[in-house]
Amino acid sequence: MVDGRLFMSLGERKPKVSVIVVNAKGTKQLEECLRALMETDYPNYDVTVVDCLTTGISEWMRERFPDVRLIHFDHDIGASASHNVEEKTLDPTVKYLSFLDNDAVVTKSWLRELVNVMESDEAIGMAQAKIILAKDRRILDHAGIALDVLGTWYTTRGMREDKLRKVFEIFAASSAACIVRREVFEEAGGFDPDYFIYDDDTDLSFRIRLLGYKVVFVPSAVVIHLGEQAKALSPRKLYHSVKNRTCTMLKNYELRNLWWRFILYSVLTVMAALTLFAMGKRRESKEVFRGILYPIRNVRRIWEKRLRIQAKRRLRDSELLKRGLLRSDILHCWTSSRS
Repeated sequence: MVDGRLFMSLGERKPKVSVIVVNAKGTKQLEECLRALMETDYPNYDVTVVDCLTTGISEWMRERFPDVRLIHFDHDIGASASHNVEEKTLDPTVKYLSFLDNDAVVTKSWLRELVNVMESDEAIGMAQAKIILAKDRRILDHAGIALDVLGTWYTTRGMREDKLRKVFEIFAASSAACIVRREVFEEAGGFDPDYFIYDDDTDLSFRIRLLGYKVVFVPSAVVIHLGEQAKALSPRKLYHSVKNRTCTMLKNYELRNLWWRFILYSVLTVMAALTLFAMGKRRESKEVFRGILYPIRNVRRIWEKRLRIQAKRRLRDSELLKRGLLRSDILHCWTSSRS
């Protein structure tokens, strides 16, 4: 496995990081991702690819990246569960977990910059790299995730990347390119595998926040995003987005902040589903309704998760609201850039 032996021979001692790359159904983008990872200048890291449904990937990895560990599934366990797999078999010396999407291409110093910030402040539980667009590297994909009454959104999408030069707090870090303290990840309970895909990083960040840790953006850690933004929401994404945003509310907010958010979100989402139906988009409408019904059908499971999360809470919602890390106002929602 990649362990930075070349750099370690120089006598530099740094905390160990395990980098987990989530992949599915192909290797086209994965190859560029891994080739860039091999050039990382951090002295103490290893790499694991967690893959679903890629035919022949074991041989492909042995030929091209023999030092990278592969965990392969012949069925789709989802990105959320894939993020958790490596943590169960980690070297006990690993201090940090770093997560990358397979369409993320790192720069040489990305990991060093992330670790330096994490090491500078024990109160930081999680950090996100600066994610820029491959088609125009002057432009941000985004610099963190915000949360309001309608779900997740991006305040920084489309900004010039040179506008952000300092480390600052964000509400949530994207799993496309982030780092988290292993002990914090374990205490928070990792990613929720029931999310399957989408918004699992927002949920994890929320739980890390409730434990009293900070989540920050690190502009000096640069990662290039190869993927294109989807021009339309697929039925699959509609289902998981509605389901997961509802679950994030139900699990994490204090009751005084939950009830009205849940009612408002549910009403607006039902209206959206009816609008889709009226437009003839019946499959999309069906998936939105299915997402709305998920928490009703799984109320006991969600309630048990909520009890565990709230029992560990060290920070009130009011602190996050006061610092602007959660939003309660409604008017800005209509113009915000949604995920």
